[in-house]
Amino acid sequence: MVSEAHTHSTPIPLTVQNLADISRLIKELESYEDKLIQHKAEAHGAKAVAPEVTATLQEIAQKNKLSIAEAHDRVVLKNILNDWRNKAPRAHFSFSSEPSPRFLEKLITWLRQEINPQLLISVGLQPAMGAGCTLRTTNKYFDLSLRQTFIAKRQLLLEQLVPESATQTTAPAEAHS
Repeated sequence: MVSEAHTHSTPIPLTVQNLADISRLIKELESYEDKLIQHKAEAHGAKAVAPEVTATLQEIAQKNKLSIAEAHDRVVLKNILNDWRNKAPRAHFSFSSEPSPRFLEKLITWLRQEINPQLLISVGLQPAMGAGCTLRTTNKYFDLSLRQTFIAKRQLLLEQLVPESATQTTAPAEAHS
């Protein structure tokens, strides 16, 4: 069993952004185990060559002082990944167009430093939004779009576009006609 302190203190690497990334890592770890068993069966006493793993999976193992080659450590690593998948806080962002990978990296970096080191995000598109974004969490919704800003500031916008003095000077002229 993995200790609570071990799983909760482990920050998620920036290369892991969402649930799909965690699911891929879990499948990679399972595939590693399958290949390891297959290599041992084929080796017939010769030293089996360990299969390759991605840099991300290796980084997670190293940060947790685990060795992917050790069966017990793989169980611990899988528990950490499952814990992230089941317990990590989530946020869904919607943008009007596809955000660049560089922007997403900066966003995740800031969110994990300021909000939670294990926050996972998902991204959706809402082209009608114009500019800005919406943010949805488990129990909150924030509309930070330009469209919503225009709706909230409609009266101010109208006052700036059609000054009050212009409406007052045209009103009496229309009454005499």
